[in-house]
Amino acid sequence: MALLAGALVLSYHAREIERSATNLERILSVSMTGYRPLHDLQRDLQRATVNQGLESALVVDTRGVVLVASNNALVNLPLPHVLQLAGEQPLRALFADCPSKDGVVSCLNQDRRVFVGPLPWFGGDFLVTMRQSPLALEDRGGGFGDRATLITVVNLDTQRNEALTFVLLIFIAGTLPLIFGSLGLLLMMRRHLLPELLNMAQIDALSGIFNRRTFMETARDVLAKAQQVGVPCSMALIDVDHFKAINDNNGHEAGDQVIRHVSKFLAGAGRSSDLVGRLGGDEFIMLLQNPRERAVQMLDRTRQQLQVSPLRKDDDGGVVEVELSVGVASTAGASGYDLELLMAAADGALYVAKGRGRHQVVCLEMEGTQLQVPFA
Repeated sequence: MALLAGALVLSYHAREIERSATNLERILSVSMTGYRPLHDLQRDLQRATVNQGLESALVVDTRGVVLVASNNALVNLPLPHVLQLAGEQPLRALFADCPSKDGVVSCLNQDRRVFVGPLPWFGGDFLVTMRQSPLALEDRGGGFGDRATLITVVNLDTQRNEALTFVLLIFIAGTLPLIFGSLGLLLMMRRHLLPELLNMAQIDALSGIFNRRTFMETARDVLAKAQQVGVPCSMALIDVDHFKAINDNNGHEAGDQVIRHVSKFLAGAGRSSDLVGRLGGDEFIMLLQNPRERAVQMLDRTRQQLQVSPLRKDDDGGVVEVELSVGVASTAGASGYDLELLMAAADGALYVAKGRGRHQVVCLEMEGTQLQVPFA
Protein backbone atom coordinates (compact mmCIF):
# COMPACT_ATOMS: atom_id res chain seq x y z
CA MET A 1 0.00 0.00 0.00
CA ALA A 2 2.85 2.37 0.87
CA LEU A 3 4.55 1.66 -2.46
CA LEU A 4 1.32 2.38 -4.33
CA ALA A 5 0.85 5.63 -2.44
CA GLY A 6 4.46 6.60 -3.20
CA ALA A 7 3.96 5.90 -6.89
CA LEU A 8 0.85 8.09 -6.91
CA VAL A 9 2.74 10.93 -5.20
CA LEU A 10 5.57 10.77 -7.73
CA SER A 11 3.15 10.58 -10.64
CA TYR A 12 1.24 13.61 -9.39
CA HIS A 13 4.57 15.38 -8.82
CA ALA A 14 5.49 14.80 -12.48
CA ARG A 15 2.16 16.25 -13.67
CA GLU A 16 2.63 19.31 -11.46
CA ILE A 17 6.09 19.86 -12.94
CA GLU A 18 4.62 19.69 -16.43
CA ARG A 19 2.01 22.31 -15.53
CA SER A 20 4.74 24.49 -14.02
CA ALA A 21 6.78 24.19 -17.22
CA THR A 22 3.76 25.21 -19.30
CA ASN A 23 3.27 28.35 -17.20
CA LEU A 24 6.95 29.21 -17.46
CA GLU A 25 6.89 28.75 -21.25
CA ARG A 26 3.90 31.07 -21.46
CA ILE A 27 5.73 33.75 -19.46
CA LEU A 28 8.88 33.52 -21.62
CA SER A 29 6.78 33.52 -24.81
CA VAL A 30 5.50 36.97 -23.84
CA SER A 31 9.09 38.22 -24.03
CA MET A 32 9.37 36.79 -27.57
CA THR A 33 6.28 38.61 -28.82
CA GLY A 34 6.53 41.98 -27.07
CA TYR A 35 8.60 43.95 -29.64
CA ARG A 36 11.47 44.17 -27.18
CA PRO A 37 15.19 44.41 -28.00
CA LEU A 38 17.05 41.14 -28.46
CA HIS A 39 19.22 41.81 -25.42
CA ASP A 40 16.06 42.12 -23.25
CA LEU A 41 15.01 38.61 -24.28
CA GLN A 42 18.56 37.40 -23.53
CA ARG A 43 18.33 38.93 -20.06
CA ASP A 44 14.90 37.34 -19.44
CA LEU A 45 16.28 33.88 -20.27
CA GLN A 46 19.29 34.39 -18.00
CA ARG A 47 17.07 35.68 -15.21
CA ALA A 48 14.81 32.63 -15.55
CA THR A 49 17.80 30.27 -15.09
CA VAL A 50 18.67 32.06 -11.83
CA ASN A 51 15.21 32.56 -10.31
CA GLN A 52 12.92 29.89 -11.74
CA GLY A 53 14.77 26.59 -11.61
CA LEU A 54 15.90 26.48 -15.25
CA GLU A 55 19.10 24.69 -16.20
CA SER A 56 19.15 26.47 -19.58
CA ALA A 57 16.89 28.14 -22.13
CA LEU A 58 17.35 29.01 -25.78
CA VAL A 59 15.38 30.36 -28.72
CA VAL A 60 16.00 28.77 -32.12
CA ASP A 61 14.88 30.39 -35.39
CA THR A 62 13.36 28.53 -38.35
CA ARG A 63 16.83 27.92 -39.85
CA GLY A 64 17.87 25.92 -36.80
CA VAL A 65 20.24 28.63 -35.51
CA VAL A 66 20.30 29.67 -31.84
CA LEU A 67 19.03 33.24 -31.82
CA VAL A 68 19.38 33.87 -28.09
CA ALA A 69 20.27 31.67 -25.10
CA SER A 70 20.83 31.83 -21.36
CA ASN A 71 24.37 30.60 -22.15
CA ASN A 72 26.04 33.27 -24.30
CA ALA A 73 28.39 30.70 -25.80
CA LEU A 74 25.50 29.04 -27.67
CA VAL A 75 24.29 32.17 -29.50
CA ASN A 76 24.53 31.94 -33.33
CA LEU A 77 25.47 28.24 -33.24
CA PRO A 78 23.52 25.76 -35.42
CA LEU A 79 21.35 23.50 -33.28
CA PRO A 80 22.99 20.25 -34.59
CA HIS A 81 26.33 21.63 -33.38
CA VAL A 82 24.87 22.51 -29.95
CA LEU A 83 23.58 18.95 -29.56
CA GLN A 84 27.13 17.60 -29.91
CA LEU A 85 28.52 19.74 -27.07
CA ALA A 86 29.41 18.18 -23.73
CA GLY A 87 26.76 18.66 -21.09
CA GLU A 88 23.87 18.90 -23.56
CA GLN A 89 22.63 15.34 -23.03
CA PRO A 90 19.14 16.55 -21.96
CA LEU A 91 18.80 18.44 -25.26
CA ARG A 92 19.88 15.38 -27.21
CA ALA A 93 17.09 13.39 -25.55
CA LEU A 94 14.56 15.91 -26.89
CA PHE A 95 15.68 15.20 -30.48
CA ALA A 96 16.41 11.49 -30.08
CA ASP A 97 13.56 10.54 -32.45
CA CYS A 98 14.75 12.81 -35.28
CA PRO A 99 15.97 10.64 -38.18
CA SER A 100 19.12 12.56 -39.13
CA LYS A 101 21.13 15.73 -38.72
CA ASP A 102 18.89 17.48 -41.24
CA GLY A 103 15.86 16.10 -39.42
CA VAL A 104 16.75 18.11 -36.31
CA VAL A 105 15.57 21.31 -38.00
CA SER A 106 12.38 19.67 -39.25
CA CYS A 107 11.68 18.40 -35.73
CA LEU A 108 11.54 22.00 -34.51
CA ASN A 109 8.03 22.33 -36.00
CA GLN A 110 6.32 20.66 -33.04
CA ASP A 111 5.64 21.05 -29.32
CA ARG A 112 7.28 18.40 -27.15
CA ARG A 113 7.91 17.69 -23.47
CA VAL A 114 10.37 14.96 -22.38
CA PHE A 115 11.45 13.79 -18.92
CA VAL A 116 15.09 12.67 -18.85
CA GLY A 117 16.19 10.26 -16.15
CA PRO A 118 15.91 6.71 -14.80
CA LEU A 119 12.17 6.95 -14.05
CA PRO A 120 10.78 9.30 -16.71
CA TRP A 121 7.13 8.43 -16.03
CA PHE A 122 7.59 9.65 -12.42
CA GLY A 123 9.72 12.71 -13.24
CA GLY A 124 13.46 12.21 -13.74
CA ASP A 125 16.55 14.40 -13.61
CA PHE A 126 15.46 16.99 -16.18
CA LEU A 127 12.33 18.15 -17.96
CA VAL A 128 13.10 19.35 -21.50
CA THR A 129 10.39 21.23 -23.39
CA MET A 130 10.04 22.60 -26.90
CA ARG A 131 7.28 25.10 -27.73
CA GLN A 132 6.47 27.01 -30.92
CA SER A 133 5.89 30.74 -30.51
CA PRO A 134 5.43 33.85 -32.63
CA LEU A 135 8.55 36.01 -32.78
CA ALA A 136 8.38 39.81 -32.71
CA LEU A 137 11.60 41.48 -31.58
CA GLU A 138 12.42 45.15 -31.95
CA ASP A 139 15.82 44.73 -33.58
CA ARG A 140 15.09 41.82 -35.94
CA GLY A 141 12.56 43.33 -38.32
CA GLY A 142 10.21 40.77 -39.80
CA GLY A 143 6.45 40.63 -39.52
CA PHE A 144 3.62 39.01 -37.65
CA GLY A 145 4.29 35.69 -39.38
CA ASP A 146 7.77 35.17 -37.89
CA ARG A 147 8.07 32.16 -35.58
CA ALA A 148 10.71 30.58 -33.40
CA THR A 149 11.11 27.64 -31.03
CA LEU A 150 11.56 28.12 -27.29
CA ILE A 151 13.52 25.26 -25.67
CA THR A 152 13.85 24.99 -21.89
CA VAL A 153 15.71 22.53 -19.66
CA VAL A 154 14.45 22.38 -16.05
CA ASN A 155 16.67 20.76 -13.40
CA LEU A 156 14.43 18.61 -11.22
CA ASP A 157 16.90 17.69 -8.48
CA THR A 158 15.30 19.80 -5.75
CA GLN A 159 11.69 18.94 -6.62
CA ARG A 160 12.51 15.24 -7.02
CA ASN A 161 14.30 15.09 -3.68
CA GLU A 162 11.34 16.76 -1.99
CA ALA A 163 8.96 14.20 -3.49
CA LEU A 164 11.19 11.25 -2.62
CA THR A 165 11.50 12.51 0.96
CA PHE A 166 7.75 12.50 1.34
CA VAL A 167 7.51 9.02 -0.19
CA LEU A 168 10.15 7.73 2.24
CA LEU A 169 8.25 9.15 5.19
CA ILE A 170 5.07 7.49 3.97
CA PHE A 171 6.82 4.15 3.54
CA ILE A 172 8.44 4.25 7.00
CA ALA A 173 5.23 5.20 8.76
CA GLY A 174 3.22 2.50 7.03
CA THR A 175 -0.13 3.69 8.32
CA LEU A 176 -3.06 4.93 6.32
CA PRO A 177 -3.62 8.14 8.32
CA LEU A 178 -0.03 9.19 7.76
CA ILE A 179 -0.22 8.22 4.08
CA PHE A 180 -3.22 10.41 3.43
CA GLY A 181 -1.91 13.17 5.67
CA SER A 182 1.45 13.29 3.87
CA LEU A 183 -0.23 13.20 0.48
CA GLY A 184 -2.49 16.08 1.47
CA LEU A 185 0.50 18.03 2.78
CA LEU A 186 2.41 17.42 -0.45
CA LEU A 187 -0.49 18.63 -2.56
CA MET A 188 -0.82 21.74 -0.41
CA MET A 189 2.88 22.48 -0.66
CA ARG A 190 2.79 22.09 -4.44
CA ARG A 191 -0.04 24.60 -4.72
CA HIS A 192 1.72 27.17 -2.56
CA LEU A 193 5.26 26.64 -3.86
CA LEU A 194 4.36 26.64 -7.55
CA PRO A 195 3.91 30.44 -7.87
CA GLU A 196 7.17 30.93 -5.93
CA LEU A 197 9.03 28.40 -8.08
CA LEU A 198 8.05 30.06 -11.34
CA ASN A 199 7.97 33.65 -10.04
CA MET A 200 4.95 34.04 -12.27
CA ALA A 201 2.45 36.87 -12.44
CA GLN A 202 -0.67 36.63 -10.27
CA ILE A 203 -3.62 34.86 -11.90
CA ASP A 204 -7.26 35.40 -10.97
CA ALA A 205 -8.21 32.25 -9.03
CA LEU A 206 -11.78 31.99 -10.31
CA SER A 207 -11.34 32.79 -14.00
CA GLY A 208 -7.77 31.58 -14.67
CA ILE A 209 -6.85 34.80 -16.52
CA PHE A 210 -4.84 37.85 -15.43
CA ASN A 211 -6.11 39.67 -12.38
CA ARG A 212 -6.40 43.47 -12.39
CA ARG A 213 -2.92 44.25 -11.07
CA THR A 214 -1.10 41.87 -13.41
CA PHE A 215 -3.11 43.05 -16.42
CA MET A 216 -2.37 46.72 -15.69
CA GLU A 217 1.36 46.12 -15.28
CA THR A 218 1.63 43.97 -18.40
CA ALA A 219 -0.61 46.22 -20.53
CA ARG A 220 1.49 49.27 -19.66
CA ASP A 221 4.63 47.55 -20.95
CA VAL A 222 2.88 46.26 -24.10
CA LEU A 223 1.53 49.73 -24.93
CA ALA A 224 4.94 51.32 -24.45
CA LYS A 225 6.57 48.83 -26.83
CA ALA A 226 3.73 49.11 -29.33
CA GLN A 227 4.08 52.90 -29.35
CA GLN A 228 7.79 52.64 -30.12
CA VAL A 229 7.18 50.54 -33.24
CA GLY A 230 3.85 52.08 -34.22
CA VAL A 231 1.68 48.98 -33.71
CA PRO A 232 -2.03 49.89 -33.32
CA CYS A 233 -3.77 48.61 -30.21
CA SER A 234 -7.38 48.47 -29.03
CA MET A 235 -8.73 48.31 -25.50
CA ALA A 236 -12.05 46.60 -24.67
CA LEU A 237 -14.05 46.71 -21.43
CA ILE A 238 -16.60 43.89 -21.21
CA ASP A 239 -19.55 43.35 -18.86
CA VAL A 240 -21.80 40.30 -18.50
CA ASP A 241 -25.34 41.56 -19.06
CA HIS A 242 -27.75 41.15 -16.12
CA PHE A 243 -25.18 39.29 -14.05
CA LYS A 244 -26.94 40.11 -10.78
CA ALA A 245 -30.13 38.52 -12.12
CA ILE A 246 -28.13 35.41 -13.09
CA ASN A 247 -26.85 35.13 -9.51
CA ASP A 248 -30.28 35.81 -8.00
CA ASN A 249 -32.12 33.33 -10.22
CA ASN A 250 -29.55 30.55 -10.45
CA GLY A 251 -27.31 30.87 -7.40
CA HIS A 252 -23.75 32.07 -6.94
CA GLU A 253 -22.25 28.77 -8.08
CA ALA A 254 -23.88 29.30 -11.46
CA GLY A 255 -22.54 32.86 -11.40
CA ASP A 256 -19.02 31.49 -10.90
CA GLN A 257 -19.58 29.11 -13.82
CA VAL A 258 -20.59 32.09 -15.97
CA ILE A 259 -17.35 33.91 -15.06
CA ARG A 260 -15.29 30.87 -16.06
CA HIS A 261 -17.38 30.37 -19.22
CA VAL A 262 -16.85 33.97 -20.38
CA SER A 263 -13.13 33.88 -19.47
CA LYS A 264 -12.62 30.79 -21.63
CA PHE A 265 -14.31 32.43 -24.61
CA LEU A 266 -12.34 35.67 -24.29
CA ALA A 267 -9.00 33.90 -23.77
CA GLY A 268 -9.58 31.85 -26.93
CA ALA A 269 -10.75 34.78 -29.04
CA GLY A 270 -7.51 36.67 -29.59
CA ARG A 271 -3.92 35.88 -30.43
CA SER A 272 -1.20 34.80 -28.03
CA SER A 273 0.11 38.38 -27.90
CA ASP A 274 -3.28 39.77 -26.75
CA LEU A 275 -3.96 40.29 -23.05
CA VAL A 276 -7.12 39.18 -21.23
CA GLY A 277 -7.90 40.03 -17.61
CA ARG A 278 -10.65 40.22 -15.03
CA LEU A 279 -11.05 43.56 -13.28
CA GLY A 280 -13.45 42.13 -10.71
CA GLY A 281 -17.03 40.90 -10.47
CA ASP A 282 -18.39 40.43 -13.98
CA GLU A 283 -16.10 43.01 -15.62
CA PHE A 284 -13.37 41.90 -18.02
CA ILE A 285 -10.73 43.76 -19.98
CA MET A 286 -8.75 42.99 -23.16
CA LEU A 287 -5.80 44.67 -24.88
CA LEU A 288 -5.65 43.64 -28.54
CA GLN A 289 -2.75 44.40 -30.85
CA ASN A 290 -5.17 45.19 -33.66
CA PRO A 291 -6.67 48.35 -35.16
CA ARG A 292 -10.14 49.21 -33.90
CA GLU A 293 -12.03 47.92 -36.96
CA ARG A 294 -10.54 44.42 -36.65
CA ALA A 295 -10.88 44.49 -32.87
CA VAL A 296 -14.58 45.37 -33.09
CA GLN A 297 -15.19 42.61 -35.64
CA MET A 298 -13.43 40.01 -33.49
CA LEU A 299 -15.21 41.08 -30.30
CA ASP A 300 -18.62 41.15 -31.95
CA ARG A 301 -18.02 37.69 -33.42
CA THR A 302 -17.02 36.42 -29.96
CA ARG A 303 -20.09 38.05 -28.40
CA GLN A 304 -22.37 36.34 -30.92
CA GLN A 305 -20.68 32.96 -30.45
CA LEU A 306 -21.10 33.24 -26.69
CA GLN A 307 -24.75 34.25 -27.12
CA VAL A 308 -25.51 31.04 -29.06
CA SER A 309 -23.45 28.89 -26.65
CA PRO A 310 -25.50 28.89 -23.42
CA LEU A 311 -23.95 27.61 -20.22
CA ARG A 312 -25.25 24.32 -18.82
CA LYS A 313 -25.21 24.38 -15.03
CA ASP A 314 -23.31 21.67 -13.16
CA ASP A 315 -25.91 21.08 -10.45
CA ASP A 316 -29.15 20.50 -12.38
CA GLY A 317 -28.16 20.72 -16.05
CA GLY A 318 -30.23 23.86 -16.54
CA VAL A 319 -29.27 26.39 -19.21
CA VAL A 320 -28.06 29.94 -18.52
CA GLU A 321 -27.96 32.33 -21.48
CA VAL A 322 -24.97 34.69 -21.38
CA GLU A 323 -24.73 37.98 -23.27
CA LEU A 324 -22.10 40.72 -23.25
CA SER A 325 -21.87 44.47 -23.58
CA VAL A 326 -18.54 45.71 -24.91
CA GLY A 327 -16.93 49.15 -25.15
CA VAL A 328 -13.88 49.65 -27.38
CA ALA A 329 -11.29 52.42 -27.66
CA SER A 330 -8.08 52.44 -29.68
CA THR A 331 -4.71 54.12 -29.79
CA ALA A 332 -5.85 55.85 -32.98
CA GLY A 333 -8.23 57.96 -30.89
CA ALA A 334 -7.57 60.88 -28.59
CA SER A 335 -6.32 58.58 -25.80
CA GLY A 336 -3.24 57.50 -27.74
CA TYR A 337 -1.14 54.87 -25.95
CA ASP A 338 -1.97 56.09 -22.42
CA LEU A 339 -3.40 53.14 -20.47
CA GLU A 340 -5.63 55.10 -18.12
CA LEU A 341 -7.08 57.26 -20.90
CA LEU A 342 -7.71 54.19 -23.05
CA MET A 343 -9.57 52.53 -20.20
CA ALA A 344 -11.62 55.67 -19.61
CA ALA A 345 -12.56 55.89 -23.29
CA ALA A 346 -13.47 52.19 -23.42
CA ASP A 347 -15.53 52.60 -20.24
CA GLY A 348 -17.41 55.48 -21.88
CA ALA A 349 -18.17 53.31 -24.91
CA LEU A 350 -19.33 50.50 -22.59
CA TYR A 351 -21.67 52.95 -20.86
CA VAL A 352 -23.18 53.85 -24.23
CA ALA A 353 -23.56 50.16 -25.16
CA LYS A 354 -25.56 49.57 -21.98
CA GLY A 355 -27.67 52.65 -22.62
CA ARG A 356 -28.53 51.41 -26.10
CA GLY A 357 -30.01 48.19 -24.77
CA ARG A 358 -26.90 46.05 -24.06
CA HIS A 359 -25.90 42.93 -26.09
CA GLN A 360 -23.63 44.91 -28.45
CA VAL A 361 -20.14 46.23 -29.17
CA VAL A 362 -19.70 50.02 -29.30
CA CYS A 363 -16.64 51.96 -30.49
CA LEU A 364 -17.41 55.69 -30.34
CA GLU A 365 -14.34 56.54 -32.43
CA MET A 366 -15.78 54.65 -35.40
CA GLU A 367 -18.95 56.71 -35.03
CA GLY A 368 -17.04 59.99 -35.05
CA THR A 369 -17.83 60.57 -31.36
CA GLN A 370 -15.40 61.34 -28.55
CA LEU A 371 -17.18 60.86 -25.21
CA GLN A 372 -15.33 62.59 -22.38
CA VAL A 373 -15.46 60.39 -19.28
CA PRO A 374 -13.15 61.21 -16.34
CA PHE A 375 -11.06 58.28 -15.22
CA ALA A 376 -11.47 57.41 -11.57
